[in-house]
Amino acid sequence: MSALTLTRCGQRDRLGLKGPRAAEWLVAQGIVLPMAPNSWTHSQESDGGESILVARLGQVEFFLEGPADGTTLQGIAPSLNQRLQGVYPVLREDSGFRLGGEGVDAVLAQVCNVNFAALTLDSHPVIMTLMIGVAVLVVPQVGAARQVGAARQGGAARQGGAAGLGAAGGREYRIWCDPTFGPYLGESLGAVVSECGGRYMGVSG
Repeated sequence: MSALTLTRCGQRDRLGLKGPRAAEWLVAQGIVLPMAPNSWTHSQESDGGESILVARLGQVEFFLEGPADGTTLQGIAPSLNQRLQGVYPVLREDSGFRLGGEGVDAVLAQVCNVNFAALTLDSHPVIMTLMIGVAVLVVPQVGAARQVGAARQGGAARQGGAAGLGAAGGREYRIWCDPTFGPYLGESLGAVVSECGGRYMGVSG
């Protein structure tokens, strides 16, 4: 298993929306959606690059994140400003982090009351909770190969197989919070990681 590391993510394209017709609108844009509330999947980028993470928050709200050089989210974002019926934009300027490596679940046990170690990756859970007093969105994933494999396998239909590799590939947690609290969360969580023998890597893609 890899070394314990917290990394602050660099620039990424993000999109938020909600409303009774939000799911319908996303499907019309060619986005693959998770079927269950509070779950996630991957949707293929139109240019064949790194896939887009699509998280369903409850029934009618969605959070999407893709690479900064991707074309899909940049292409569909302007349409959200056209006052679409039943589709409402949600501003997403989150600070993002990746936390993974040996001892990652022990770190999370110190900063959050959710038992992340007990989560089943096959269900693709999306967790909304508090971490060191900060409201966060957390997506547990397989480690290094998670996005490449998901992109090649084409979205929701085959995600279960990729997620099942969690025991062998190790877990990585993607974490987002309001940008106002990003520095505090990074410093505080980074301190715990350091205490547990890991490293806070700063900004990375």
